[in-house]
Amino acid sequence: MKLHGILLFSLLLLAHCGHVHQKKIFDPIQKESKERINAKPHWRNMPNMLHATEAVTRGITLQQAIALGLNNNPTLQAHFEDIGIAKADLIQAGFYTNPHLESVFKMPIDNDELRTNVEISASISLSDLWQVPLRKRVAQDNLEVKTYEIITEILQLRKEIQLKYIACIHNQEMLRITEEIANTLEALKDRIEYHYQFGYATDLDKYSAASKLGEWRAKTVEARTLMRTAFIALHEILGSSISSQSIPLHDTIPLKPLNQPQESLKDSALSSHPLIIIERAKMARAKHTISYESSRIIDDVKLGVSYERDFEKGIAGVGPAFGITIPFFNTNSGNSEHARYEYKQAEKTLYARQQMILKDITKHFLNYQSYLDQIALYTNEVLPPIMKAIEFSKDYFDRMQLSLILFLEAHIDLFQHKLKLLELQYNALMAYIELEFALGAQLRNN
Repeated sequence: MKLHGILLFSLLLLAHCGHVHQKKIFDPIQKESKERINAKPHWRNMPNMLHATEAVTRGITLQQAIALGLNNNPTLQAHFEDIGIAKADLIQAGFYTNPHLESVFKMPIDNDELRTNVEISASISLSDLWQVPLRKRVAQDNLEVKTYEIITEILQLRKEIQLKYIACIHNQEMLRITEEIANTLEALKDRIEYHYQFGYATDLDKYSAASKLGEWRAKTVEARTLMRTAFIALHEILGSSISSQSIPLHDTIPLKPLNQPQESLKDSALSSHPLIIIERAKMARAKHTISYESSRIIDDVKLGVSYERDFEKGIAGVGPAFGITIPFFNTNSGNSEHARYEYKQAEKTLYARQQMILKDITKHFLNYQSYLDQIALYTNEVLPPIMKAIEFSKDYFDRMQLSLILFLEAHIDLFQHKLKLLELQYNALMAYIELEFALGAQLRNN
């Protein structure tokens, strides 16, 4: 009984060692995500659409939208399964070959000579002693590659959520401005028609006002459609029920100054960007694969014991058994060459990734700074004079000393510049989001 208990315990222990614990293998991804974007994803069995729909109905901040998307986006959740597959492969790579037991019973075929021989041999794979550690290193490298590929997917999803969130804010504000100008033009049209009754306005004034009002009403319809389309995209990426209904958005997303120099950002990205880490891990994997494949030139070396007994003569013998695969035809050189080419490929891809990251950081850094400068000019030098001009001309319009069309065009010019400022702010936010994505982490200087 005691022996049976020990065997049962050993089997349970071995079964437990081979189990992939979901929470434990996902901890590195949560830690990386928390450090890079201040959000921890959770690996769910299935996305919870009902929970996501309830959450967006109550309203969300941008950070809440990111957390919701990470936990409910079905595409990202599917990618999380890759980490389980890679971890399972690592566990499998660490297993040694099971012992091999073979027996042969030689029965007589000639009745005149009744003799029976028994041959029994048991062996283990001696080559596992140097192949398994190398195989585990390759699997460990592959796990690191998969980990940072998932981090890249998380960063990509965060970027898409940010873009769609600010697109909704932008389109809401654009609709508000177009409705405001349509209402303003309608009021001006009514005043022009009132003046027309007393001969203080011409047919040209009246027709121009009606035409401009119709134009901006059409733009209002377009703006409302764009807003609804933007909310459909946001609902989809957050994993909630697809709808064109507006979501209460609790963030205004202020523009932030760039306090870190560009060169410092580049150095940080080149050392810690997930795409850089992936290619370096691929290079390490290729190196370890070369070592592993070289160890498999003599692929199978077995060591064991052999026993033979002749029951007729009562003779038995036992001795060592040794087996080896002779690399006469297959020297495994193709697999070794394959790994060498993979190393060269990863090396070249690493350089390409570095160039791409440097280019993206430079481009988005300059774009963002340019938008900030343009926004400052519009805010301080373009809009104030136009508003003063409208205030100045209002008295002349009321006294019929200014063309009604000029007064109408002045209002349209003001609102068009407001829309231009809104577009600059939207483009600046997009450039900032793209800059963070190029860095592989959110900016820490704000």
